[in-house]
Order: sequence, then structure tokens, then C-alpha cells
Amino acid sequence: MLDSKEMLDSKEIKELLINISNMYIEKEDELNDYDSVVGDGDHGVTMARGAKATKVKLESMLEGTCSSYFKAYSMTLVSTLGGAIGPLFGSIFLELAKACKDKESIGLEEISLGISNGAIKISSLGGAKVGDKTMIDSIYPAATSLMESFDSRITLKEALKFALEACETGVKSTIPLLAKKGRSKYLEEKSIGHQDAGATSFYYLLKEVKEYVEGRDIDENKKIH
Repeated sequence: MLDSKEMLDSKEIKELLINISNMYIEKEDELNDYDSVVGDGDHGVTMARGAKATKVKLESMLEGTCSSYFKAYSMTLVSTLGGAIGPLFGSIFLELAKACKDKESIGLEEISLGISNGAIKISSLGGAKVGDKTMIDSIYPAATSLMESFDSRITLKEALKFALEACETGVKSTIPLLAKKGRSKYLEEKSIGHQDAGATSFYYLLKEVKEYVEGRDIDENKKIH
């Protein structure tokens, strides 16, 4: 049986998701800058709008399960963001909701499964693959790393560390790529030399999860035993 310290309960999932929303609100200008060269320059505005809506939704839920919080986050993103970005980012949280259905707490197994299935769903929806200069370039290596960590039975904190490193490498790999999907593909060679905003957004999401788990461990160590 897994150590309780390796698991996140519903209260922690709600807190983590609100932290993710706050992060996207704070990163609005930075994400706009990444999108300004190879997109419409509004990726940060879009993510911040979704983040504000998800935060309101979560704070209005007095009770919930891990799955219901993830699902609420997903549905709010889809309804608020619209266009292609809503279903793409919403898929991540919806697959996490499915992975932890009927479970009171979740750990590496559910997180790795949810993100892996999210990557598959995103690829299916948008038709993107690694190398197309999209968020797939960051989520796929992160998902692969998480599944490998789960198979190796390492701790959640270690798994997130390795996954974030793989994710960062994936984000940086988009810089020299030629965009093949979305509006940026019409820029052709002009898209080369710029970091993809969607890939960056997922990196920051995963970074927030990693920092939350690390911070939780620090808080636990401060307690008097």
C-alpha cells in the first residue's frame, strides 16, 4: 500500500487547481509575448480568462472529489476558452478526472495515466505529433517520463522532477522547429527561432504541480511529530 504522503486528497487537488489558475493569471503577459511572433499574441489573455473562470468555479464548490474537481476545471476551460485551445487543454483535466474516478486520493499512477491519455487525446483532436511545434512537444515527453517513473516505482516528487526536465527539453526543442499546425504554420520559415506558447503553457502547468508537491512535503516536515 502506498504511503499517504505519496497521495493527494480532494482538498489538495482543489488547492492545486486554484494554484494553477493563479499561475496562468500571473503569466498572462509572458505567454502573450511567446504568442506574439508566431500567433495572434493573445494566448496569455485566453489562458488567463479561462483561469479566472475556473478559479471562480472551484471556489464555489463547497464539496467535491478529486475527479469532480478535475472535471469541473475541464468543462469550465472548454466553455470559457472556446476555439481549439479549450478542448485541447480541457482534455488534460478531463483525462485526469477519468483516471481518478471513484478514488478518494491520487498519486503517481493516476497522474501519469491522466497526462498520458491527455497527450493521446490532444494529438487525436489536433492531429499534431512531436516535431510539429505544438504543446505535444512538451506534454508527450513529460507523459513518457511519468509512465517510466511509475513503472520504476519511484516517488511522486522524483517523478515530477524528471518529467519537468523532459518537458523543459521538449519546450526548448520547439525553438528551431518549423510550425506545422495552427495559424503559425502560415508563417512558414518565420516561425523558426521562437518558442511555442502552447508548449510553454503546459510546462508551467506541470511546474506548478511539481512545486505544489514539493511545498506540501516541506509543510509536512515543519509539523511537530
